[in-house]
Amino acid sequence: MFNSKKLLKMKTLKFGLLTLLAILFLSCNQDKTENKSVALNTDKESIEGVVPEAKHYFTKAQFQEAFDAEIQHNIRLGSDELMKDATDVVNATKKAITSIADSSYVEAKNSIELGIGKAEAITALNPELALAPVDFEIGTNDLIADISSIKAVKDLAEEALDDGRIQEAAQLLDGLKSEIEIKTYSLPIATYRIALKQALVLAKEKKYKEASTFLNATLNTIVVEKKRIPLPLIRAEHILKKLDETVQEKDFDQKLAKQLLENASYELKFAEALGYGKKDKEFKELNNAVKEISKVVKNTSNTDEKGLLQKLRAKLSEFKERIS
Repeated sequence: MFNSKKLLKMKTLKFGLLTLLAILFLSCNQDKTENKSVALNTDKESIEGVVPEAKHYFTKAQFQEAFDAEIQHNIRLGSDELMKDATDVVNATKKAITSIADSSYVEAKNSIELGIGKAEAITALNPELALAPVDFEIGTNDLIADISSIKAVKDLAEEALDDGRIQEAAQLLDGLKSEIEIKTYSLPIATYRIALKQALVLAKEKKYKEASTFLNATLNTIVVEKKRIPLPLIRAEHILKKLDETVQEKDFDQKLAKQLLENASYELKFAEALGYGKKDKEFKELNNAVKEISKVVKNTSNTDEKGLLQKLRAKLSEFKERIS
């Protein structure tokens, strides 16, 4: 089992090689790419055109703090005691299988009984609990690219599909993600407890081979849940929090507020370009909210009387949770 503190440091950067090469090529030919994008669509409001990258206010290390906080928020699946008890149930199951293989049948039965006891304790303390977390894995895919390059890579993938080069298209699209992926492994606690009791009956009947097979099958009932949280949305949340603090200050720095708003807007467009959420609905609402807030930023007053920033932050948080 993994240690949660260590897991926060286990960040893996995953890129499709073909996508990375395509992005590098497009970056080296920036002028050609941008001209092509503008020719395809001259609507300045659309992500299909060229969206200039905003000058970043936060450093990569500062954003990492936001990513770590998001991970911590999402792995608070239960108390440490609950996770330990659930882990003990799994370990008891594995030990019983090993004991049967070693012909240590008394130890095997003792291990199964220990697992049953732990499982029943979890159920008694958490009667409504369906899944008891035992482990999790964390991976980070952080795409380093600009929006025009993403658009161009999508065009390359479309061309590959049109030519029947399906695997090439799949490789290109596989690299177009910027997210934290959290895998949670959980016991279906009610059915797991019943399965252990059935394995104990087999062991007491000296049907050890059948009991071992049954225990292995029981381990395979562990549920794996995946959650993907878009990094651009986490960054946008972090930026908007700072913006909210800035506009509430007396004689707030309008130049800084404008920069922060541009940063948040860019991150939303970056998430939109990668296809997180529905372009025609969620992002339209978010982008309209940003436009309204830009009026507040231009105002010389130091308060957000309509609470537009708080509303946008709440809407963004809800959106992020919904699509993750």
